[in-house]
Amino acid sequence: MKKFIGILILILVIGIPTYIYTSATFERVKPSISTTQGEFWNLRDKFVINIDDASGIKFYKVVLINDGKAKILDKQEFSPNDIQKNIKVDIKLPQFYPIKGHDVTIKVEAVDNSKWNYFAGNDAKKEFKLKIDTIAPSTEVVNNNYAMKRGGSGIAIVKVSDDNLKEAYIKITERDNPSNFRTLKLTPFYKKGYFISLLAWPYNYKTFSADLVAKDKAGNVAISHIPIRWRKARYPHAKIKITDKFIKQIAIPLLQRVNMPIPNDPIDVFKEVNEKLRAINEKKLYEITNVILEPSIKNFYIRPFRPLKGYAKKASYGEMRSYYYNGENISEAIHKGLDIASFRHAKIYDSNKGKVIFEGFNGIYGNTLAMYHKLGLVSTYSHCSSFLVQNGSEVSRGTIIARTGATGAVFGDHLHFGIYVQGTPVEPLEWMDKHWIRDNITNVVIKAKRIINK
Repeated sequence: MKKFIGILILILVIGIPTYIYTSATFERVKPSISTTQGEFWNLRDKFVINIDDASGIKFYKVVLINDGKAKILDKQEFSPNDIQKNIKVDIKLPQFYPIKGHDVTIKVEAVDNSKWNYFAGNDAKKEFKLKIDTIAPSTEVVNNNYAMKRGGSGIAIVKVSDDNLKEAYIKITERDNPSNFRTLKLTPFYKKGYFISLLAWPYNYKTFSADLVAKDKAGNVAISHIPIRWRKARYPHAKIKITDKFIKQIAIPLLQRVNMPIPNDPIDVFKEVNEKLRAINEKKLYEITNVILEPSIKNFYIRPFRPLKGYAKKASYGEMRSYYYNGENISEAIHKGLDIASFRHAKIYDSNKGKVIFEGFNGIYGNTLAMYHKLGLVSTYSHCSSFLVQNGSEVSRGTIIARTGATGAVFGDHLHFGIYVQGTPVEPLEWMDKHWIRDNITNVVIKAKRIINK
């Protein structure tokens, strides 16, 4: 009997502590208290606190400290049947509550549902020291071009100032469909606080609006509209006949080269090239051309692009193409560049100093070269037969950079010339027109610098 009692006592002595130390009921990890909102608060938005614990939260309290005074902002105690493991606390300052100065501290205390610490649970405390900033950034549109057309380009020079500035950009929106928008990066320009950006009206946006948006670290937002009038744009519609010869000699070999499946039906073969492969290639072009390489810029000057000598235009930017096979409309596409031709393997010239940011094969576009010319302006040269410059090289104006060809999804030798503004394909003819460049780019920059210098 004594031996049995001894064994029982030994089991209790060893077992109970072992159970306490290994049981989830007696876990010893303190609750996690965190926020993702940084060190600034504008007092209008909610300050979000996350409290997490594996055993659940039994109690929490949030206290605001300002000017030596404490104010309980939130306090919750949960019943055993209402324990939560993850709690999101949205802190909102009471209306008209006075805040002195620009510094506050938020103290958070949380207790979990563990039986550790003599059944009291694990207690966690954390402080968030915050800077109060209720003033939105100051924004001003210094100068911009007067008007744009769908698929066209422009430029804007702006001023943004805020001691706690987080980001500033230009937002291009389809006005009648606000969920369609793109953002354009701003580049520091000329003097402190000033920025510049080329503008682009995406071809697929029927309407257009441009706004300067600035946000500070406290979440304050300022928006200034960039006043740009609309010009009418008329783009052609072309009906193109797809032949069996094109399917066999161009489409199928192209799919083979890029390791894509080859359907049995000729119509499906063409759609595989024109729709699926085109989407892949255009995405790649966006990734290549959506860049700004310079940290700041003092001036922006560009010459008209003249990639070929003595050329003839073969197809326009913005051309809506309907493809027909045996009289049936089987697919469509938008032509996002300018097709020009001279003679076979004609020399392609770089009209403006730039940097080669891509040279290689890109599906339907064939051998493609991309040149960067500052402010996110990129020129592309597709269907080339050969390249005469290397990726990463700096190229001076007038350099022969490539020769025309018929690589990709084409039959005849020609150049597909493209212009991109931060990844958006725009009308190349504008950038080939010295008068348009003077009125919409050069003079806008010159006038902006005069305004800045006043």
